[in-house]
Amino acid sequence: MGLRFQVRIDGHKDLRTAIRKTQSKDIAKGLREAHKATAAVVVPPARRDAPRRSGALSASVKPSSSVKGAIVRAGSARVRYAGPIHFGWPARGIEPRFFLFDAAGETKDAYSAVFRERMNALVHKNINSN
Repeated sequence: MGLRFQVRIDGHKDLRTAIRKTQSKDIAKGLREAHKATAAVVVPPARRDAPRRSGALSASVKPSSSVKGAIVRAGSARVRYAGPIHFGWPARGIEPRFFLFDAAGETKDAYSAVFRERMNALVHKNINSN
């Protein structure tokens, strides 16, 4: 039960559809790696800005990926409070601390550059190998 943050990129769905049609495992793997590298850019500031008592919430922030996108996750079975800390819980007097959203906003230029670089490399590698 973790917290996820996603950013949409225009044309990305069309790219995934084209990759699926090629059925290339190398391209799908490259796309997952590009997404993970993109998500990894957001992790350090998210960990830095996560509220701390024991440090478990900060330690639970991790990059993740799939063919569909880059994901930054916070929380786990042991850190079930990630969602209430991030989004708040007014009934319990917990104010929102949008540490993931803030980290994504702070690193937008950096993760955009990483994604663009990785995607360009993936496209050039696969154009040249065909």
